[in-house]
Amino acid sequence: MRTALLLPTLLCAIALAAQPVEPPSAVALSYSRTVTVPLNPLQLHDAATEAWTWTFGREPGAKVLLTDRAAGTIKGSARINFRSAMLTGREETMGTIGFNVHIQTHAGSCRISVTDIVHTGNRNTARGGIHLGQLMRDDAQARKAGGMGRTNIVRVHREMREAADARIQALLQAFEARIRAGVEP
Repeated sequence: MRTALLLPTLLCAIALAAQPVEPPSAVALSYSRTVTVPLNPLQLHDAATEAWTWTFGREPGAKVLLTDRAAGTIKGSARINFRSAMLTGREETMGTIGFNVHIQTHAGSCRISVTDIVHTGNRNTARGGIHLGQLMRDDAQARKAGGMGRTNIVRVHREMREAADARIQALLQAFEARIRAGVEP
């Protein structure tokens, strides 16, 4: 009886030990915030349009790509100018961090999403730019780029992520404050 139970137990143990450990999946950096205010959808869309103008609309290269008042949708894009403080003299990483903004308004709520946060390096350098592409939540998941070692890529990615995080969080906070300021007490 013991021998009969030993064989299935060993087979199960071997099968469990053979399961590969997968690395954490790469998750792109993105932000989302919901603002609740007592306005109807059209009033809220107008308030969001004004808030866009005073927040995201003041960023370099900002433009509204789509606005649909009836559907309560605003889509736009902007960028953050970036220059590494860590790698001085490396103009290839200097460039922009572009992002897309999607604003959806409903009765009483406005949802703001910032996605597609992508770094594009300086194309005007002699060796061409170093583009890190999509910024990730985890620095270890940073994309490989020619001309830089892995350690420097991780460091620059962290610096970019922190710069993008600080600026986008400030813009989201200002956007929310601007919408709330338009509501009469």
